[in-house]
Amino acid sequence: MHTQSISFGRLASEAWPGLHTREVDGWLVRTAGGVTNRANSVLAEQSPTDLEAALTEVERHYARLGQPSVFQVGPDSRPTNLDEVLAARGYRIVTPVHGQTAPIPTALAALGEQTRHPVVTDHPTETWLDLHWAESGRTDPAGRFITHQILTAVPAGYANLNDQALARGALVRDWVGIFGMWVDPAARGQGLARAVLAGLLHWAADRGATHAFLQVMEQNTVAQRLYASAGFSTVSRYHYRVLDQP
Repeated sequence: MHTQSISFGRLASEAWPGLHTREVDGWLVRTAGGVTNRANSVLAEQSPTDLEAALTEVERHYARLGQPSVFQVGPDSRPTNLDEVLAARGYRIVTPVHGQTAPIPTALAALGEQTRHPVVTDHPTETWLDLHWAESGRTDPAGRFITHQILTAVPAGYANLNDQALARGALVRDWVGIFGMWVDPAARGQGLARAVLAGLLHWAADRGATHAFLQVMEQNTVAQRLYASAGFSTVSRYHYRVLDQP
């Protein structure tokens, strides 16, 4: 990453925040009604003074909310043996993710000139939200409301290419985070994701962003090839550890 002042995990957390956060002995405990692991997990980047007490309080916190206890675990997690500690407590691994970055000029040069250009708005339109919610499977009113609050918690651009492809670009410091890339299954293989990505990067550069970051699931090799061709490289890997409520 081009700056040492912020970890990848913190950067992603600022771009996709929990609706409520509290600190437990240096750990950032995020909650948002169970909508996405990132917004409902612990970002543990400081070693607690009392590890057992911190773990117990986190588990109590999520139990009171009726949610599983979830930790985001990566290279910046503290203590450094947190993954092993959580495994010993019965936490299971879910969603291994690659964190990737690229300078925006590098990515735009790699993407090349696009013949199709998405419409990018500063607020999500009803059509954008409907497509995003349909893709995410969050159709219940409470989930839709929470998702809207998360999406709009930071300045962002919402790209839509003919209702066939969309994504969100969240502005954090001098970065843009790319989230929610989606292409209609009937329109895949036509370069729409590249066009949407390029459109969001141009939009972000016009607003002062110099670098881009994104997260791609380990098993999504198609997306990994797309982002590699756009000049993105993996700078961090993380996963979630989940302890289901009894």
